[in-house]
Amino acid sequence: MTRNLKIFLSLLFVMVVSAAFGQDHQSPQADERPVAKKVLFLGDSMTGWLAERLNAYGKENGFEVATVVWDGSTIKKWGSSPRLTSIISQQDPDAIFISLGMNELFEANPATRLGTQLDAIKGAAGDVPIIWVGPPSWPGHDKGETLNTWLAGELGEGHFFRSFDLTLPRQSKTNPHPTREGMVKWMDAAVEWVQENGAVKFPDVKKPAGEQMSRGKTFIYKRMKETL
Repeated sequence: MTRNLKIFLSLLFVMVVSAAFGQDHQSPQADERPVAKKVLFLGDSMTGWLAERLNAYGKENGFEVATVVWDGSTIKKWGSSPRLTSIISQQDPDAIFISLGMNELFEANPATRLGTQLDAIKGAAGDVPIIWVGPPSWPGHDKGETLNTWLAGELGEGHFFRSFDLTLPRQSKTNPHPTREGMVKWMDAAVEWVQENGAVKFPDVKKPAGEQMSRGKTFIYKRMKETL
């Protein structure tokens, strides 16, 4: 074998090995999603315990949760409220978590009946990412797929957590509200999804021990007949 051929083969070997190494050992893509260090969690009666479980995560992992619960509220109510924009501005969150839709779960034509109000909620959020924690199923009923599918499509990838398929213990056979254990299971599943697939991420998601819940510094509760 001539000297030039040996050099050529050596160079060829180095090139092949380098190419293979580069393919197998590429650096993972950087996660450039915004980090949520302050969350505003708003919604209906499902929101209280969900937000308290999320705040327990916050205490463990370095973020805070401000909560506004409006008992019996709906997408239509929140989207029609003149106070929504000022609440968001006041709290200045990195992300807005929303738990709405349980009281409109059986809506057969959400695009027509709720579209304007959903657009208003998204408009009030502006550039702040929304994470919508979708409603679970209603025990004893098989309706709700239409609303969930519509919300997922309108909000887009990374912004809608589908809760509809979760199996959650409820307070009774006909009560849609999960038990405390069910709320913990629900929020744990949502947090895991957010960290892997959400439009935002948390600083970390070390799980709080047991069924810990805690209220953040801001926790506002409005009754069904009260205005926001």
